Amino acid sequence: MFCTHCKEKIEKEYEVDVPGIRPEPEGKDVTGTGDVAERPRRQGVVELEQEEMAEARVDAVSGSRGGRGLVWGALLLLGLLLVAGFFYYGDRVRKGNLERFQWEMALKENSVSGYLAYMQAFPKGKHYALAEENLMRLKGDEAETWNRLQSSDNRTELQDFVASYPQSPYIPLVKKRLDSLTWVAVLNDNTAEGYSDYMVASQSGELPGDYFADAQKRFELLFQSYPVAPGELDTIRANVGRFFAALSALDAAGIVNCLAPTVFRFFNSAGGEREKIVGDLLVSGARTEAPTIQFLPNVAAIAYEKTVIEHYKVNVPLQKNYLEGGKQRTISGYIVQLELDREFRILTVTERKPFPDAV
Repeated sequence: MFCTHCKEKIEKEYEVDVPGIRPEPEGKDVTGTGDVAERPRRQGVVELEQEEMAEARVDAVSGSRGGRGLVWGALLLLGLLLVAGFFYYGDRVRKGNLERFQWEMALKENSVSGYLAYMQAFPKGKHYALAEENLMRLKGDEAETWNRLQSSDNRTELQDFVASYPQSPYIPLVKKRLDSLTWVAVLNDNTAEGYSDYMVASQSGELPGDYFADAQKRFELLFQSYPVAPGELDTIRANVGRFFAALSALDAAGIVNCLAPTVFRFFNSAGGEREKIVGDLLVSGARTEAPTIQFLPNVAAIAYEKTVIEHYKVNVPLQKNYLEGGKQRTISGYIVQLELDREFRILTVTERKPFPDAV
């Protein structure tokens, strides 16, 4: 329908060629990265760089792990050093400090027990020989001191021995002697307070307390538990003082005035009429040129109790002086027990002696 010219024109204007995969022109790089000949080399470079980066990451991880291993190793080594240092300190430094402290305490105490404690704690201590020497010296002093104290009446020396040698085998004997001497001193004092102090020392273990029972009885006799009427107490003291003064002088009239008409007990006798009692005393006194016994009551320490029949039970501590072999002797520790009637006249007289064979 068209001429050749028009046909060619229409075909050119209306026909469309669909592009397919065309071969790349030789020598051209469609990626824009350069010549096609360079592509394999660049790909190799990229791949090499990727491999190096991967190796670097592996090396980094390995390095990190290796660093942590070094840290843990260092910590373990430090721990071992600390443990070793602790044991060294405990075995050397601390033990040395303990030994020095124990030795200083032993020197300060300077006793058998102190040196013995050091020797037992540190049998290889550097002061062991000196501790043994000091211990033997003290043991020698201990034996020598005990030999001297066996005949001593000095309570202070005995107390010092107990304080200086608390572990001594002589301690029981020393305390027994100290107990006896203390009891003699308490009897000489012959007061409720003195007997109370002795009982306290016995209960605390300071003294063996061989005389505890007697001390308790004497305390009960001399302790003023009954309410005191000043007028009654003054009259009792005056009459008791007059009686013992007359008895010491063998003053018959004075003795009669102090006694009730009938006396139920007079010291070791069964009692009786006062005139008979006084007569017997005069006969006994006539056998000697002078009175042999003086009675020294401590009227200030009198304790009394009023009974329901208005009698008075009176306890008075007393000393006795008497001649023995031409020498004057004084014995303390007597407690005379009297009973007085309503007119304060003596009905009974008994006594508690300091020891059984006392006069």
